[in-house]
This record gives sequence, structure tokens and C-alpha cells, in this order.
Amino acid sequence: MERLLTRSRVLIAFCGTLLLAALNRRDPMVYGMFLFLTTLTVLGFVLPWLSLRGMSVRLKNDGVAEVQEGAACDLGLVVERSVRWPAFMVDVETEWEWAGHRMVLRQTVPVIRKGAAPVLGRLARFSCRGHYRLVAVRLASGFPLGLLQARRSMPQQHTGIAVHVLPLPQAVHWPLPWSVSPDASGTLATRHTGQSFELGLLREYQQGESVGRVSWRASARVGELVIQHFQQMGALALRLVVHAPGAPALGDPRSAGEQAIRLAAGVCDAALAQGAKVVHYPAADGEAKDRPPVQDAALLRQALASALPSSPEQLRQACARVAADARAGEQIALVVPGDLAVADMQAALAELARLPCTVVACIALGPKGALTHRANAEQLRAVAAQAGVATVLQEAP
Repeated sequence: MERLLTRSRVLIAFCGTLLLAALNRRDPMVYGMFLFLTTLTVLGFVLPWLSLRGMSVRLKNDGVAEVQEGAACDLGLVVERSVRWPAFMVDVETEWEWAGHRMVLRQTVPVIRKGAAPVLGRLARFSCRGHYRLVAVRLASGFPLGLLQARRSMPQQHTGIAVHVLPLPQAVHWPLPWSVSPDASGTLATRHTGQSFELGLLREYQQGESVGRVSWRASARVGELVIQHFQQMGALALRLVVHAPGAPALGDPRSAGEQAIRLAAGVCDAALAQGAKVVHYPAADGEAKDRPPVQDAALLRQALASALPSSPEQLRQACARVAADARAGEQIALVVPGDLAVADMQAALAELARLPCTVVACIALGPKGALTHRANAEQLRAVAAQAGVATVLQEAP
């Protein structure tokens, strides 16, 4: 019954009733009521269509924009009007797609006149990270009465617009001191001796030592054999593995999975602030799992922004890659959401067991499911503690 009683049908029926009453009674007042209601009905149905006539949307710039979660973004869309009469209260809808997840952003323009092209998108805000591609632009208007919502889809010429929404990093207090790992290309000189170009010390030769370490110039000066030691070069290094969320957590800014991405961004910032080299191992399938890990600091945030959903098995495989590449003295950060299954956490930590590295498990909780998943997060922390792994339990503000 509610489907039949729409506003348009009710108004048309009311106009017809007034028309019949006016013809039967021949009353000027009823005629006036009929004409007044008919005029309002016609304006309510015709003006929305007239408002969208002569409207077009063009690109101010093309390419990929980069913005942080929650920040205002200039999409570069300009609305132009070619007819004389102005359009009022025009809704501009932009539809975006990323990883099978679609979202619609709406913006209302109060008035659009000929020759004055308003720029859209300055107030557009993306609430969750991702690599969004523009798939559709629609115009809608219900002015002046809202009886009819006229819609018009723009031609498919805006597919070149994409927005890279970077995750908003969450502040992290790293629980352990940073250690130096041996690295011939590093910039830090350790206290250990090894092969490098940085001379550490000279000492007297002892019986049985290799003559390859003898400094013949220094020996000639002092008249006895002298051994030369070189300082070993090292670097601060952090290897990062993140469990990216899948549906329905994907794209939900209040989920624990998306909070894990923000926590991973905070871990990267904390490591880079200490001068550490961060190596990110994406947990993905197909061709993505065979790609080399991301080591460029400028690409880390982009890699986290476009991280695709990962399964527990893919998380375990990423941890296995880290275990194969890790060296003594390095640190490993395993970032997971608080709703991860305990068995999956145990499988991931098993790949990192018995490594000469420091492992830190970072567990993220979102504000939406903080109470629901807190018990599971505490179990994950207990599993990490049993494996001798330090933990960071971070809840969204």
C-alpha cells in the first residue's frame, strides 16, 4: 500500500478530485484551488528537470591525488552550465570503487549560474584508507518542492580520476630499545669488530693469529707486528608484517582491521623517527606475494593504503618470508587486529620462533568493537607472551 501511495500519485489524484468537483459545482473557488495545486504540481515536476538541462562536469586536473584519511580533498571536478536560467540546490554524487567496495560522496551546490563554474570536491572527505577510483558522476535536483528527484548521469569520461587515501598513523610507544644489526651498507659503527673501512684499533700481534690482519706500515713504525681491527658497520632495521582486513571490516573506519592498518602506519613512523630502515612484507596472494618487499620510506604509507585483504594462510606465508630474510639484531613487528583467531596468531608466531631477532606483536582494537573483541585480544596477548614476544595493545581513540 505504501508503494502505491507516492507523493506524485497522491497529488495527481488530488488534482483530479478538485477538477471533478470544480466541473460539478462550477465554483470559482474550487477552480482556483485546482489551478493553484496544478501549478505547484507542474513546477514540482518540471523545474527539477529544467535545473539539470545544460549541465556538464569537466575535469580541472587529471591523475592521482593523494590525501590522508579525514582530510579535505580537491577532486578537481568543475560543474558548468550553458543555459541562461540558474539551477538551485543541485546534488552532485561521486561514486568510488576500491577492492570491490563502493562508496558515494554527496555535495550540494546552492546555485549554479551560467559563466560561474563552481569547483567541487574541496569538502570531500574519505573516512577510510584505500586507492579509490571514480566510476560515476551523477547530478540530482528536487528543487523547489522535492516532489520529484530528477537525476542525470554524466558521460563516462572521469575514469582517470583516482584518490590515494593514506591511513592516519596512530601514535605508538615502542616497548623495546632499538638494536643495531650488522649491515655492510649501514651508517652506524657498532662496538663489534669486523670487515669494513672504519678503523677501530691497533694492538700487538699474538702468537697463532692470522697474518692477514697485520698492519705492515704500523709494524714498520713501531718495530714489531701490529694487528689492525676495523669497526663493524650496522643499521637499525624493522621488518613489518600486517594482516589486512577483509569484508565486512574492509572500508569500515571503525573496525579493528582498519585500525590495524593505522597502527602499522604509526609503527613505521616510530621506526623512521629513530632512523631505522623499514621493510614491509605484504600478506597477499597471487602475483602480489612474489613481489619484493617495500623498502622505500616514501612508498610505505602507499603500500599500507592499498593493502588488499589477506587470509590467515597468507599471513603465515608472509611471516615465513620474514623469517628467511631476517638477520641477527633486527626487529620484527607483527600487526594484527584484535579479532584475529588465536590459532592463526599461533601459526604466524610459529614461523618467527627461534629467530635471533626481537619480535613485537601489535594488536589493534577499534572503537566499534573494543568491548566485543577485547577478550579475544587479551588471549592474543597471552599467546604472544607464551612465545616470548613483547606485545603492544592499542585501542582507537
